[in-house]
Amino acid sequence: MGYDEGNTLREDGHTIFDPALGSLSLRLQLGIRADSAHEIAATILACVSVLERLDPRPMEWITVTRTAPATAGGDTLPRNIDEATSLVKSGARKDDAGKFYQGSGYFLQLISFLKGSKRSVSPFHLSIGDGASDSPSSNSLKLTFRQATIPNREALVDCLVFLFDLWHPERGGLFSSAISKKNRDQPTWYPPVGVVTYFANEAVYVLPEGPLVDLRPLRGGTLAVLKNWTLDAVQKYETALRALNTGISNDRTTG
Repeated sequence: MGYDEGNTLREDGHTIFDPALGSLSLRLQLGIRADSAHEIAATILACVSVLERLDPRPMEWITVTRTAPATAGGDTLPRNIDEATSLVKSGARKDDAGKFYQGSGYFLQLISFLKGSKRSVSPFHLSIGDGASDSPSSNSLKLTFRQATIPNREALVDCLVFLFDLWHPERGGLFSSAISKKNRDQPTWYPPVGVVTYFANEAVYVLPEGPLVDLRPLRGGTLAVLKNWTLDAVQKYETALRALNTGISNDRTTG
């Protein structure tokens, strides 16, 4: 589909983070859950409203499927809960025989385009997999801020707080492509660290305190916001997290 996987995250014409970080994307691990299509649709509509407050330029949201890529068509996201529920159901995850089992869950991708841009300007790209019987790692949310314009860093963090409270993930954060690439072949695995990192209250991992970070208690967990959004700060906080959590199980299917 020709997407540019980088993102601008611009504030008054300037990027709000160190370019050495590469691109930033929000990634949430949702874990195994049994949300209904109606519940998922309601959360998606609330999520879209939060993003539209972050970047208030008029935009449309288009669904993406293998048969209807957003640039060639795709359904517009309905804002009516019943129609949105039907859309979520169309993304039911099925087995190789095409059968859907209760609890298998749903997968949906949405791309926003600025109205009047002929689908050439795309602030957000959102994908969600949510289910009760699939592997935990496939139940996730990914949000890229492809061509988003935001008022300031504080507004972005406030938006993320809303999204963590909406989706109540097991863990997540605003992660750097440069850090992900660096850690790809690491022999030991730890949860990724971003300029913003979140762990649920029941997580086995602990977020370190210190001068690098502000820790904020949220409704279901703790948010760590780095004071400086630089590659150096992320690497130092990553080192602190690994030192604090040395010896904790690092099973990739549950981490």
